[in-house]
Amino acid sequence: MPLPRLQPEKPGDSARTDSVLFAVYAPFGSDETLSTFPEGSSRDLAQHPLYQGLLKVAASGVHVAALVDLAKDDTYLVEIEAGKPEGVTVTSRWKQDMASPNNLAGFLRHAHASRPTSAIVLALEGHGAGYLPEIDRSQLSTRTLTRNGTFEWRFDANGGAPVLPGGSPLLPGGSPLLPGGSPLLPGGSPLLPANHMPLSTWGLGAALKAAQEAGVPKLSVIHFDNCFNMAVEVLHTVAPCAEYATGYPNYNFFTAGEGYPGVFAKLAQQGTASAQELAHWFADANRQILEAKGNHPTLGCVVRLARLHTIAECVDDLADALLAALRGAPDAASRLAVVQRIRSAIVLAQQFDTEATFRLEAPDELTDLFSLANSLLNFDFRPHPVHPAARALKDALQGIKAYGSNDAPWVAAGTGITWNFSSPYLAMNIFLPDPLLRGFWDWRSPFYLDVNPDPTLPLVQPHIIDFLKVTDWVDFLIEYHKDSKEWVRLLPAAIPEFPVFNAKFDPKTIPPCGHDKPDGKPGHPGKPGKPDHPTSGKR
Repeated sequence: MPLPRLQPEKPGDSARTDSVLFAVYAPFGSDETLSTFPEGSSRDLAQHPLYQGLLKVAASGVHVAALVDLAKDDTYLVEIEAGKPEGVTVTSRWKQDMASPNNLAGFLRHAHASRPTSAIVLALEGHGAGYLPEIDRSQLSTRTLTRNGTFEWRFDANGGAPVLPGGSPLLPGGSPLLPGGSPLLPGGSPLLPANHMPLSTWGLGAALKAAQEAGVPKLSVIHFDNCFNMAVEVLHTVAPCAEYATGYPNYNFFTAGEGYPGVFAKLAQQGTASAQELAHWFADANRQILEAKGNHPTLGCVVRLARLHTIAECVDDLADALLAALRGAPDAASRLAVVQRIRSAIVLAQQFDTEATFRLEAPDELTDLFSLANSLLNFDFRPHPVHPAARALKDALQGIKAYGSNDAPWVAAGTGITWNFSSPYLAMNIFLPDPLLRGFWDWRSPFYLDVNPDPTLPLVQPHIIDFLKVTDWVDFLIEYHKDSKEWVRLLPAAIPEFPVFNAKFDPKTIPPCGHDKPDGKPGHPGKPGKPDHPTSGKR
């Protein structure tokens, strides 16, 4: 009996395959909660729900290759032949660097070599955070971070700020300046995420490109089974290497692959499916699991990655139109009015969580592109073509949203917070630092803005993603902040915590956000008021 397979992307495509290989990359090694999910007691890989789910996937007639890194344990290669889950092989690969592009590329080369006639579907598990810079930590010396002692860093619970030795402000007005007057946060914060730092955005793209150059076929689907990775920066970076992507612009509650068996059982039942269908099945399985429990609202999106070229062009055109409106203001009062209109549009747009509470609104620094384009239409920017550019971007983002739940998230129980993703104007996030011009910047901001690094300084960021180089989005951000007189601090360098699926959720027993967890432990210091991997209280 033939194995289930995926239809070619184009009719008559010669790259036909006879089966499907499900490749899973699971970097849980820096996170004990995800490693021992769901109750904190499953120390053996065979007890992990993801492993058990992969056995069921194989039973449906799909080949499986998974690289699973566990906390306080080895990195394991799991290989299962389609239809033969009893023949699973688990091989310790000692301890792999799961944040290395070479590691992901090598895993995909190995997986393809083991099943050379299979279409490849990739699931990326663990943590995500949208745009993440590529950082050469060997360049982060004290000399680099203080510009040869020009300033020093002062820290408190709210982050870090550079000052001149002796404690005086860094510069009159509070902010060092780039040419043109935008804030430049010198060197980036010396406090970079030390826990669960996933692959950088550039690193992910480099890994997929290296695998493809080594003969791995273009991926049929990438499922970003993590938080915030339905991001235009991420999608544009991986677009040359895959056909479709499924992802979640906000938090996606960790379900340990519980939906995967159903996805591939549906494929087995039909016998064949398109990559687009499979991508939507990933999103729908995620929705069904979380909505059935209640209080786990998410937003799932699916995009044909070939669309990212047009989407990036539309973002570029919108950035240019906003730049023209800002620079074309005849006087300071008129310019301030344009800034206020842009800021008001950002406030109206859907924000995704990066700030200290679970409330999804500015000053959160991930903004939905579709929602932003729609809200800009509420304000008059004539004679500048902001409205035509916004409408073109809306058209480019149509149909990407697969579903949107509307519920109170259990991680914010008792606060009155609701995550309402019912709007049709939702698609993917973009990084928009300090949207309210308060002078509080995400730790990624210095790297995001520095698209033309000073060749005389150490190359802390050795690679810059193409999206930031081929669009004027950064130029817009710089211009938007040009008249900000106050620069306060960098927000703490922390990857947002990943809410897990709470099988024992009970609103009566979960304290409001900002209180201690049920076991009495305080929230994560990097995200004030948020539980450290919220679960039922057991660790």
